[in-house]
Amino acid sequence: MVFPLLPVGLVDSTIFLLPLPKLIGRMDTKLITDKIVAAALDVGFSACGVTDTQPLNEQGKHLQNWLRLGYNGTMKYMENNLDKRLNPSLLAEASKSAIVVLLNYKPERTIATDKPQVSKYAYGTDYHFVVKNKLNRLLRRIQTEIADCRGVAYVDSAPVLEKALAVKAGLGWIGKNSLLINKQFGSMTFIGTLFVDIPLCYNTYIVPDGCGNCRRCIDACPTQAIVAPRVIDASRCVSYLNKTHRGTVPEDLQTLVGNRIWGCDCCIDVCLYNKQTPVHNTQELMPRDELFELDLAAISKRQLKKLIMRLPPRNQSGTGS
Repeated sequence: MVFPLLPVGLVDSTIFLLPLPKLIGRMDTKLITDKIVAAALDVGFSACGVTDTQPLNEQGKHLQNWLRLGYNGTMKYMENNLDKRLNPSLLAEASKSAIVVLLNYKPERTIATDKPQVSKYAYGTDYHFVVKNKLNRLLRRIQTEIADCRGVAYVDSAPVLEKALAVKAGLGWIGKNSLLINKQFGSMTFIGTLFVDIPLCYNTYIVPDGCGNCRRCIDACPTQAIVAPRVIDASRCVSYLNKTHRGTVPEDLQTLVGNRIWGCDCCIDVCLYNKQTPVHNTQELMPRDELFELDLAAISKRQLKKLIMRLPPRNQSGTGS
């Protein structure tokens, strides 16, 4: 993808270009990187790390084996654009650096366990909009205050191995449930990536695996979808079955889905790293009171979508004026 000249604020494309008088060579790369990380935290992200856009060779072997075993289920799109998934530099022409951010979504209040369950990531406004808007704010800050650059932001919407980049950026390790685990925020975080065309100071410290011999997430999975540490058979995962699966859910799995009507949090709920993590304070991710008051099993999917993964107001989505 080429970085074309577009007006600032076009959130849907997430591509920005500002002609600025600053020159990257005038500032020390380490200082620029530190300023970017500070700016990321200032716009509301929980953590930020920086890495390069070199090929993800080791992760590529894992992905190709996962696809070969058919663990992607009906998610055939995972088989597309493998070259871009494994080589981040191909996603955006001339991109040199990946600025990876985390946004904590752990809620203060949760749905009672005896009621229909909705995964906690879906309590508030659709995270794609929330994280992308913050990334675009970060890009504008970089362009206007730190360095002349071009950039493109992705949030779970392109062939990006976000978890692999987050590990390279020093933001955590991959848990046995295949989720990124950050020591401070656990695994309840959204990941976003901003690719820019300037060199930065890259992380060199890889956070060691902190799971040890623990297998709480493996044992807690109601459908035994975690077939091996860090290997998920998505075709058995409840989050896949009640959101993504095309077709009829196999009868032997239907009963195991239980009262989970959107997603599944079994593996994150038992993770010890999520026990003492702070709750988020992002206003856009706050749930509506109705989520806890209504009988979610009695409302239509259309009504449910007004409560979870909500669309942002037009003046915040980038689609309105």
